[in-house]
Amino acid sequence: MSGAQLSGTFHFAAVAKRECCADVIFVHGLTGDAVETWTCSASSEAEGNYWPNWLSADLPSLSFYTIGYPAGVFAQWAKKEMNLHERAKSTLETLAGYSFGDKPIVFVCHSLGGLLVKQMLRTAAESNDDGWNRIADSCAGIYFLATPHTGSSLADLLKTFVRRLTSVHVDKLAMESPELDDLNESFRMYCHGRKIDVCAYYEKYKTHNVALVVDKRSADPGVGGAPAIAVDADHLTICKPTSRHDVVYLGIHRRLKKLAFEHEDRAIGDAFASDDLQERGEDRRTLLEKMASANREHEYMFANESQNRFAREFFQQGLITRKSQLHNNLLADVEQYFQSLIYHPLICTGANNAVISAAILREVIEPLSFKYSAHRASTKTIMNALYFLTERCHVRWDAP
Repeated sequence: MSGAQLSGTFHFAAVAKRECCADVIFVHGLTGDAVETWTCSASSEAEGNYWPNWLSADLPSLSFYTIGYPAGVFAQWAKKEMNLHERAKSTLETLAGYSFGDKPIVFVCHSLGGLLVKQMLRTAAESNDDGWNRIADSCAGIYFLATPHTGSSLADLLKTFVRRLTSVHVDKLAMESPELDDLNESFRMYCHGRKIDVCAYYEKYKTHNVALVVDKRSADPGVGGAPAIAVDADHLTICKPTSRHDVVYLGIHRRLKKLAFEHEDRAIGDAFASDDLQERGEDRRTLLEKMASANREHEYMFANESQNRFAREFFQQGLITRKSQLHNNLLADVEQYFQSLIYHPLICTGANNAVISAAILREVIEPLSFKYSAHRASTKTIMNALYFLTERCHVRWDAP
């Protein structure tokens, strides 16, 4: 885990920051911590006890982050000295400063961290700041773990964890919480018309054997279609799955995996115009004519079978799948490497075939087979792709 303290009291850390299709941000609640909240001491998983690391290992196309802040801010709810809005603005400014919002964002929130996220989204949506607006517009999912969406459940939570507050303050909150009602209403309006995956988990066990802090009714965010799911845990352990078989981990993993697939395909469609490497290029000679012109006609039978093998798999993938995109990326690399390292410096300057063949192996086939080794590409895969590009008229083996 890596990260930096961004201010005296606010922490923002990257669990796994990488090229990805979406960002997942964990937000703790009252008395919480950026790491401890999400850590179960009883876990025996290979990646340790910190379950954001499990998700990072299982979903490599996503980036994961945690936010830490002074959770005592929520005590101000009971005193009616609202400070949640200030914390929301501070968090938004931090996220915007790190360019969040350029990709979809998913929030995983424990307890009162869900209220902070709801306030952040409201503030961002109503702001004139473009960076904040992007965060509001990019939210693709919110997963609440025992978040109290009603005044009575918030009062129960404060009674349990903030003992210095007087019962007068807390009882008043339980009876009337116009700020919380207003926040709930704004959240429902925010979700209306947006494609946001929302779900909520609630505890079934009493915390400290005293109180069931957030029950099914209070855990319901009031968004149509958002399920409320029971968990065999109390308020403190609901955010600490003990293994990958825990209902919280299974549910959030499944939802994140679905979102990842959706946004990977969307990214493929939105990123760049297709190179159309399956279409024929400018040099319309047959493969045999090209090989003969380069004094390589003896390679024709091998070249033809190689390109056919690559073509059969390539065209079976369709036009928009992730595997098709992988093939397109490989072909683009093969063409670029061949043109810049072989064709222009060697073929166009009259190098003999022995020099050219050695350079192809050294400069194109070996480096690219290593680059794509995680996808089981071999040296033969790269050679097949090169012959495919030759047959499709994207590369030539003789000087113009």
